[in-house]
Amino acid sequence: MRGRRLVGVLARTYDERVRGHVPWPPPVGAVLAQDGPLIRVHHGTHATVRHAPLPATTTSTQTATLIRRQQEACAERDEPLEWRTYGHDEVSPDEFFKAVGFRPGPESSLLIADLSGLSVDARPPRRHRVRGMRHGDHRTREVAELTACGGPYRKAYAELRADHVGLYHRTHIQLLESETRLTGVGWAEHLEGTGFLAIQGMTGPHPEFLPLWARWASASVPPKGITHVVAETADLEVATALIAAGFEEVSRVRTYRWDPPGSTPATTRPVRALLAEPEYDGLLHDFKDRFSFRPSITHYPGVEEPEASVTWHVGDIGDAGGRRFTELPDDHLVRRVQAIVERGLRACVRPGEPLYSADWNHQGYVFDPTRVGGPGRPSWPGAACWAGDYHKYLTTDLRLGTFWHPWEESLCVFGADLLTEVEEDLTAVLGVVMRRSGRNVGNVWTFESVAGHPAVADA
Repeated sequence: MRGRRLVGVLARTYDERVRGHVPWPPPVGAVLAQDGPLIRVHHGTHATVRHAPLPATTTSTQTATLIRRQQEACAERDEPLEWRTYGHDEVSPDEFFKAVGFRPGPESSLLIADLSGLSVDARPPRRHRVRGMRHGDHRTREVAELTACGGPYRKAYAELRADHVGLYHRTHIQLLESETRLTGVGWAEHLEGTGFLAIQGMTGPHPEFLPLWARWASASVPPKGITHVVAETADLEVATALIAAGFEEVSRVRTYRWDPPGSTPATTRPVRALLAEPEYDGLLHDFKDRFSFRPSITHYPGVEEPEASVTWHVGDIGDAGGRRFTELPDDHLVRRVQAIVERGLRACVRPGEPLYSADWNHQGYVFDPTRVGGPGRPSWPGAACWAGDYHKYLTTDLRLGTFWHPWEESLCVFGADLLTEVEEDLTAVLGVVMRRSGRNVGNVWTFESVAGHPAVADA
């Protein structure tokens, strides 16, 4: 009897805290939409639906109408729709899904444990060790390859990686290593605001991951306040190992998928965070070499500006410290400049060409300028003018882009095509040009000027 009561308590706790929870901040490149009791998360490649248990008074007509509205919304975006159902719900849409073209996935066990009752004495196999994965880890490629096999997982490792700006702030990834190779991976995520740690996936029955996850969760109280751990698996061996460690099976879960008729969904998200990828590091190195980037709070400019370039003085734009990459300072001037730059970049990039939002020593992003900005779309990453950071918008070949110097408070736009699009409008907003083709025009500063002591341009 106690077991049944415990399962009921765990299920209710999960229903109340997790199922209808609005993920905030949203996953990178995703857009949230609320439709009555439902929350859709549009990732650009697919959409997911989440909701608390529907009231017992929900009629068949209401359920069918809710499903149809989600299908219509996803059809407009050309996104497949994924919808999770739970076996303990009084109102289940399972029967409706089959009638309107949803395909059922495998059924998984929903496993939950109270953190305080979790057994954490599991040891790794002989001649193996468990360790946390670090930023820039040398096994990053091996992890991607190993986690691409198997499943289904509560959330695939690739999806977890794509969701987060700071991957290691809200996640804990563990590696099981022998003396010579990687033999197992487990990835967990703090579901912020719920009190739950979610084991999103393991490549096998690895209870030896639990001690580190439990310590990570316990050490985070406060501010995270993690009290429970949840996992899902269709693998009997994994489920058995977790139950032996203190988890209870509280329900069964199934994911249904629907593809809009004739759809050709995008294969990449509109925005992707760049962590330690070679493409990002290579771009920053190429920029430094080609433009002789030299950061300094006293000597300006910070780059050797090319022939096809114009630089304006913007002035103090206020402190953007602590803001997310989707936010701009509350500055009307900055927003006008941003709108001009966005329009120009969107007009100049080639079909299918990505843009990079690059920050010196900071998080970067690669994005599709035709799929960001405007209603129902994710915001542009970064900003043309950004307090405290040397921000750049760049094409892969560096033929055009922008460079913001936070200490000179200047914006350089380079590339003939981009200048054709934006020079007149930026001059109208910002006033007289500082430099053209890297040469001072005699109004503000010149090469190698020192803050507070501007050099005088040669006549």
